[in-house]
Amino acid sequence: MASLVVCGAINWDISCFVERLPVAGEEVIVKHITRVSGGTGGNIAVAAARILGAKEVALIGALGRDDIARQQITALEDEGVITESIAHIEGEESGQAYILVDQMGQNIIASYLGANARLDREYLNKEQVQQQLWECQGIVLTDPPLEIAEELINLAKRRAVPLLWDPGILIGPNLEALQSLAKEASVLFLNETEASALLGTGELNASLQKLKKLELGNHAVLKLGAQGAVMLDSASGKVTEVPALPLKKLELNVISTVGCGDVFAGVFAAYQVMGSSLERSLIMANAAAGLNATRPETRGSPDRADLEVLEQQFRNLGFTAHQYGAPKAVE
Repeated sequence: MASLVVCGAINWDISCFVERLPVAGEEVIVKHITRVSGGTGGNIAVAAARILGAKEVALIGALGRDDIARQQITALEDEGVITESIAHIEGEESGQAYILVDQMGQNIIASYLGANARLDREYLNKEQVQQQLWECQGIVLTDPPLEIAEELINLAKRRAVPLLWDPGILIGPNLEALQSLAKEASVLFLNETEASALLGTGELNASLQKLKKLELGNHAVLKLGAQGAVMLDSASGKVTEVPALPLKKLELNVISTVGCGDVFAGVFAAYQVMGSSLERSLIMANAAAGLNATRPETRGSPDRADLEVLEQQFRNLGFTAHQYGAPKAVE
């Protein structure tokens, strides 16, 4: 059975590459279009499978009964992801994401949830789903419906297995409920926008204080893109920083940042399942996400062997973690 279970969205990504992102009411010219498998759940599962190996990662999610669904299953199984626990919803389209990517790699995304939004608590009671959840060594949540997130968080707590959560789009409309549930996650992943929405600030020391106030005793990982990543431990007040990859020294350029946060979460979770330290997991996740940004495909992360060779090369260029204690809040 799988050592890691991922639950989240499976989307068909339609990416339009443009010179610059449009402002409201403006039309821009699309240089080229790609249509590939995506979705946070699918992306995280693939990134983790490339580290852990075939049949080590299972994905819980939902698709329709359409051509997109057939292509998605094929793509996931080709990557070694176990797809037995993916629901197929009658009368509902598979999820789709429409993405604009500019020449600097920045993007805006509009998602049609489709079948993703139809996954319900009852589905988690199916035999094959329960078996995977009870035999795995770790769970990653991205953006399933909130009732699914609550059920899986409670199950992980009963089983005493680590649960890593990237709540994504759930933060906006469910802030109070999410803050309560977030206390039970071993690691909480947030990008800059999500951190500001959940914590009311993007400043590191203020974020630590807010985590304490909310009684979030877990580790919060802030994915900061070109500024690297930071892990906050509110219990000890310790901050661990990892810089962005030295892309210029490596003669690499950012092509697209789509999917980089998903790669980060998938690789982080994979190293956690393998027993690595939080610091090691943070370093490897940030390296993989940085490499993904230099490739046009959403799922452009490396396998474990290549990543570990490259990480050693990066370390020789100063790519390493730094730890320090945050200053105490002024009373």
